[in-house]
Amino acid sequence: MRLGMMQPYFFPYIGYFSLMRATDRWVIFDTAQYIRRGWVNRNRVLSDGRDPWKYVRVPVVHSSRETSILDTLVDMRQSWIPELINQLDAYRRRRAPFYGEVRDWLIEVLEIETGRLLQSSADGQVLRLCDLLVALLKATCGFLEIPVQLTRFSELQLPIPDTAGPGDWALETARLLGAGEYINPPGGRELFSAEAFRASGIQLTFLQHRLPVYAQGHHEFIPGLSVIDVMMWNSQPQIQQMLNEYDLTSGH
Repeated sequence: MRLGMMQPYFFPYIGYFSLMRATDRWVIFDTAQYIRRGWVNRNRVLSDGRDPWKYVRVPVVHSSRETSILDTLVDMRQSWIPELINQLDAYRRRRAPFYGEVRDWLIEVLEIETGRLLQSSADGQVLRLCDLLVALLKATCGFLEIPVQLTRFSELQLPIPDTAGPGDWALETARLLGAGEYINPPGGRELFSAEAFRASGIQLTFLQHRLPVYAQGHHEFIPGLSVIDVMMWNSQPQIQQMLNEYDLTSGH
């Protein structure tokens, strides 16, 4: 079984979904600390203003620096869904070929999932950021036709000691879940010990996505934007090809 594990992000870049597609099981690391001004609740899309890109985000309630992603709340006092949709109007003006389809899909997914999660909360007013991110990741996997088994780390209740280091979480999770291979982006290479993985009978593999260039209207290409950008400009067959544009290398 191929296992991957990462924090949940808000409509992450396409490489995140390539990593998910390369696995048999995906663990959402929801107990990690929420990092302010990171990628958990925001991402980048194209702009037609002075700057080439801008942030779209889910506003969160202010909390202590030690708060986990699991315990971070969405600030429902802000009208963030209409604001997000309005921010994407740049794609209409840039004549993105799939703007209408993706816009309608986003409105439906955001409104349905937000309403469903609020309705299931104790008082109908509290929305946990992680619940929303998991729902959006699942919906996006459906749109991208990615079959993946998602599991939240907090629900596994694995007996991992509190003293475990950053690289030990993945190893212990893979070992306890019986994975034969663990796949990670190359950015975290220095955190892992290939020897420790081998000693546990687990292959450590790194996936490097190639970030393919595609047309973004009559402007210079900007790589690494949210998957929303990919969906705006590319057909399903094109996206399927992009998801497979990566290299796998073994840990050393």
